Amino acid sequence: MIKETIIKESISLIFAIASNAGKKAQINLDVNQKDIEEALNHHIRIVKNWSNEITFKDLSSSKQTTSIYIPLNLFVFPRRIRINSTEKIKSQPLLDIFNNSKNHIAILGQPGAGKTTSMKFICQSIFFQEDFYPEQFNYPVLIKLREFNHPIRGKKTAGILYEYLFNLFGLKLSTSVSFSQLTDEQIINFKRIFVLEIIEKLKILLIIEGFDELVFKKHRKIIIEELTQLVNYMETSKLVITSRTADYNYSIENISVFEICPLNQNQIDSFALKWLGKYNSKKFLQEIKKSPYNDTSIRPLTVAHLCAIYERIGKIPEKPKTVYKKIINLLLEEWDEQRGIIRNSKYSMFEIDRKFDFLSNLAYHLTIRNRSAIFSRDNLLNVYNDIFIDFDLKKDESKAVINDIESHTGLFIQAGYEFYEFAHKSLQEYLSAEYIVKLPYILTQKRLIQRIPNELAITVTISSNPSLYFVELIDKVFYKMDLAPEFINKFINRLLLEKPDFNKNDKVALSALKLYSKYMSIINDSNTQIQLSLFKSDYLVKEYEKFIDSIFKRNSKEIIKVIYKEKVKDYFETLDDTSVYLLEKKEVFSDCTSKKFISEELYKEMPKLLYCRSTFSNSFIVYTIEP
Repeated sequence: MIKETIIKESISLIFAIASNAGKKAQINLDVNQKDIEEALNHHIRIVKNWSNEITFKDLSSSKQTTSIYIPLNLFVFPRRIRINSTEKIKSQPLLDIFNNSKNHIAILGQPGAGKTTSMKFICQSIFFQEDFYPEQFNYPVLIKLREFNHPIRGKKTAGILYEYLFNLFGLKLSTSVSFSQLTDEQIINFKRIFVLEIIEKLKILLIIEGFDELVFKKHRKIIIEELTQLVNYMETSKLVITSRTADYNYSIENISVFEICPLNQNQIDSFALKWLGKYNSKKFLQEIKKSPYNDTSIRPLTVAHLCAIYERIGKIPEKPKTVYKKIINLLLEEWDEQRGIIRNSKYSMFEIDRKFDFLSNLAYHLTIRNRSAIFSRDNLLNVYNDIFIDFDLKKDESKAVINDIESHTGLFIQAGYEFYEFAHKSLQEYLSAEYIVKLPYILTQKRLIQRIPNELAITVTISSNPSLYFVELIDKVFYKMDLAPEFINKFINRLLLEKPDFNKNDKVALSALKLYSKYMSIINDSNTQIQLSLFKSDYLVKEYEKFIDSIFKRNSKEIIKVIYKEKVKDYFETLDDTSVYLLEKKEVFSDCTSKKFISEELYKEMPKLLYCRSTFSNSFIVYTIEP
C-alpha cells in the first residue's frame, strides 16, 4: 500500500509551492495544509476504490481487478497507419511500456479492448505492489473526461485539466478586493503555472481516461491544447491518455501512440482460467472453440461477458443467434449505457433498431461486393452512397458517419491506410443475415447465392419459421442451381453450428434429402475418379448424419421408404466404410403404400433419382441391389 509518508510529503510540498507561488504572483490563496490533505486523500481514495473492481450488468457479483486482469500487448503504432494488410506491426507488453517509452503515452483501442481495465490494474499495482515502478511513480492521479460533458462556466477558469487539478489539490483563490482586480488572463496563467510546478515535483502518473467520451468538440480542442503544454513541461511525472482509436487522430510532440492488440489464444485461455477456474474454463473454452462466434473472444469485453454468462448458468447459450444478438447490442448501446456515456453524432441519434438496420444493410452490401472481411475506403463510400438516403443521412456526412460507427461500435475498424475490416467475421455474417431475412423475397441470383453460404445458413436459423425458409431455399433456389459442392458443404456445416429449430414437417425432411442428393449429383457430373476423391476428402461425409438427425428429430425417417423403391439402382463405397445408394422413386403415387406419411404433392416434388447414405437409410430398411 502507498506509504503515508509519501502522502504527507506531497501535502507539505503542495503547501510550500502554493505559499511561494502566491507571494511571487502577488495573489492571495486561501490555502492550509488540512484542506490540501483532505482533498488529496479524497482523490486517492476515489482512485483506489474505482480501480479495485470490475463490474457490469451480466456479472452476478463484481470481480477484483487484480484477480482477473490479463496483461495485454500493444502494437507499437496504430493499425490504421499500415500501408496494406500484410504489413506486420511489432508489439510489446503493455505493462512494460513505462520502461520502453521515454515519452508520454497515448493508449488507443477498440470498444471493449481493455483500456479502462488496464488503467485500473496499473493504479492497483502502484498502490499495492512495491516493485511496480517504485522509482517512477509515487501514486496515480486520475481524470475521467466523461465528467466534463457539460458547458464550462466561469470566465476565470483555467480550462479543463488545469482547473480540475487546481481544485484536486485543495486550493482556492482569495475572494479579496485585490483578487477581483486581476484579469482573467492573469488568473488562468497563475493556475496553469502553479499546477505544472506541482505535478512535476510530485512524481505522479497522471491518467487522463476516455478522450473519446468527450461530447463537445470545444472541450476536445481545449484538452489537446492542455495536453500539449503538459507533456512538453513534465519530465519526472508521466502522462497516459486513453481513447478509442477512431477518436484520436492527433500527433503531439512527446506523446507516443500505441494500440491494444487483440487477445491471442494464450491470453484467452488465461482469461477464462482466472474467471472460471481450471475445470469450468476448460469446458468453456471447448464450447467457445466449437462455436461460430469463436472470433469474438479476441476482445476482452466480449469474452468477459461470455465468461459471466457461463459463470451464472453453467454454459454458454445453446443457440449462436442468442450470442450474436447479445454482442451486437452490447457494442451498439448497452456498454455505453451501463457506464452512463452519451455520444453525440448523426449516427448515434439513431434508435438502436435503426442503428442495427443500418449496419445490417452496410454489412450485406460490403459482403456481396467484396467477398471478404477487408474492404477499401472506396468500397465503403460506394455502399454508403447507395443507402444513405434510406436513413435520412446526407451524402457529405459519409466520413463522419463511418468514423462514428468505428468509434461507437468497433464492429469494423480502420485496419490500414484507406482500408477497413470487420472486427469479427461472425458478426459480419450475422448482420448480413439479418438484412437478408428482412427482404420481402428470397434471394435467387446465383452470383449472389454462391458468395454467402454461411450468411444463408444463419438466415434460415434467425427466420421466424426456419423450417419453411429452409424448404423454400432448397426447393426453389438451391435445387435449381448448379452450386459448387464446397458451397453446400459450408451451408450444411454452418447449419449444424447454428442449430435452427426445425419443426415437425415432412417438407423439411424431404428438402434435406434433396439437398444432399443435389450435392452428390453435382459431384457425379465429373468423372468417377474426381468424384471419389472429392467425396472422400469432403467434411460433409462425417457431418451428414448429424445434419439429418437434427432435421429428423421431429420427423419420421421412414418417409424415404414410402417414396423410393427398396431395390438400390446403384451405389458406391466411401473411405469411411459406408455406402452411398442411388434410389429410384416408385413409379406412381399409388405405389406408396403408407400414404399417411406424404401427400401426392410431396411425392411429385421429389426427384426420380435420389442419393442417400446407407448409414441413414439402413436405420429402418435394408436395401437390395438391383441386378
